[in-house]
Amino acid sequence: MMSLLIKLLIRNREEVSAPSVKKAYASLSSIVGIILNLFLCTAKIVIGSLSNSIAISADGFNNLSDAGTSLVALLGFKIAGYGGGSEHPFGHGRIEWIMGIFTSIAVLFMGIKLADSSVYAIANPQNPIFSAAVVVVLVISILVKGYMYLYNKHFAEITDSETLKATAADCISDSIATFAVLISTIIAHITGWEIDGYCGVLVSIFIMFAGIKSLWEVLGRIMGKAADPDIMDAIVQEVKKYPEIADVYNLMIHDYGFGYFVISMKVAGLKEDSQKIYDSINEISYGLYKKYHCDCFIQIDHLIEDEVLEKGLLEKAELVLQKYNRDINIHNFRLVESGSYTNAAFEIIYPSDLQRNEEEIFRTVENEIEADNPYNRTIIKGVIRREHYRRKSR
Repeated sequence: MMSLLIKLLIRNREEVSAPSVKKAYASLSSIVGIILNLFLCTAKIVIGSLSNSIAISADGFNNLSDAGTSLVALLGFKIAGYGGGSEHPFGHGRIEWIMGIFTSIAVLFMGIKLADSSVYAIANPQNPIFSAAVVVVLVISILVKGYMYLYNKHFAEITDSETLKATAADCISDSIATFAVLISTIIAHITGWEIDGYCGVLVSIFIMFAGIKSLWEVLGRIMGKAADPDIMDAIVQEVKKYPEIADVYNLMIHDYGFGYFVISMKVAGLKEDSQKIYDSINEISYGLYKKYHCDCFIQIDHLIEDEVLEKGLLEKAELVLQKYNRDINIHNFRLVESGSYTNAAFEIIYPSDLQRNEEEIFRTVENEIEADNPYNRTIIKGVIRREHYRRKSR
């Protein structure tokens, strides 16, 4: 069904890196989600009321909540599709993240409400009425939610949408929860055990877990998650096609949501190759624009080839760092020409327990490097290596 709708409704569907195509995929996912969830909600509430099952009714209200969150997500996608303006020059893509927060909180509160209803059902048990209609509705719900998980997961990969990722996670949780309701209904019919309320609690736990998980993922995106390593590698490979560029540093992807991002980096080369490097970065910027539909800003660092000076300054920095922790490393040490100054630029990789000392460490290294020559300057970037430190600590 989705394949047919994609062919009918999405133009240029193969150009998945284009923001307009991402918006079309995300909007289609939300619209189909609204329709399917309303269908499941209606069927479950009717069957739950007729069969006297709190678990099925609770699952139906969960589908109603899902339809509402899909509607909110659709609104977010529409706003996110607006281009940049004078007040928001980088577009409105991040509104989708904000909508993702509201969606996650709504799912969480729905789970809490359903847990309360289920606890009441445990205290006031009623035997659900078993019928073929109950089984059919629950089986259909499991299959539909499984299908929704698959297409939402696929669309989330295409659009890199946190909302669709959360929706996919919610769908698979719903499918598992509905399967639990089906099993409890069959067990209650065979054994006479009054477990309907307990199953309702199980459903609510799945819902709350999905809400917390999706909320955490959205907050991680807002705080700034690491860029896709495949995209980073592709950019580096594109830069290294030009022999006059010695290396690339400080490559960053600034994500503004919904497929729009800005790339910034420093490239290094010799001063005598300045014109070649300038021509190269224009080609690189244009190539990345065509491939990712993004802006690209590149700064040129002119390297100083002085092995004696470079070795001496590096050793000074390493001696200072060894006083703090032997697990500290220096990466990408280089000397860069800056008018009459010589900039020593590098990264300090340190374990997480030294984070509180970062400013002191940087200042000590700067003083050591700049002590002998006032025309020496430092540009330091600190990187916390938590995984490295945990392995060292074992």
